[in-house]
Amino acid sequence: MNSFKKSLQLSFLFASVCFTASYAQADLFRSTLFQLNTIYLDRDYDDNGVQSKSKQTDTDFRIMRVEKYWAYGAIYSLSSNDSSDASRNSFGLSLGYYSEKDFYMNLHYFLTSKYNRGAGGAEYTKGNGYEFDVGFLSKITSSFYVGLLVAIKSFTYNEQTAGNVTSNITAAHKEVIPMFSFAINFM
Repeated sequence: MNSFKKSLQLSFLFASVCFTASYAQADLFRSTLFQLNTIYLDRDYDDNGVQSKSKQTDTDFRIMRVEKYWAYGAIYSLSSNDSSDASRNSFGLSLGYYSEKDFYMNLHYFLTSKYNRGAGGAEYTKGNGYEFDVGFLSKITSSFYVGLLVAIKSFTYNEQTAGNVTSNITAAHKEVIPMFSFAINFM
């Protein structure tokens, strides 16, 4: 329960900063935007005396060139689960729409993705996928922004390696993730 209270307090503090920030235009047109999106989820379960934990971190690094309303760039996405040592690394290309205000939408196509099930588990390779996200950025200083976004991610994998044995598979992973967003604008 204490971790829930801490998470709630941090969320409230972050939301307060976002909503008390300047409502001026994001001023992103004709600039290069470096964006870090991340979230850490810490879950403790007690199911009829059986306890388990899940500690997951999702992080996206993006670099986008924003023209008038439209953007293009690249994304590197990481996901790790500290409880099971599972991890995913993905790289792709991005297209997006940025409004005159703070709203944006991006579509990312992951050219490559690798998922390691961790702790002696299999590794999924020959993966690809997509991500669609919607978010907003609020201007804090002349070049620093904070915001929130919701990302819908989908990955498929066609090969599995367990031990020294490689086999063809069909695996699909889908998720919806809210994330905190931090960005630096380079004119």
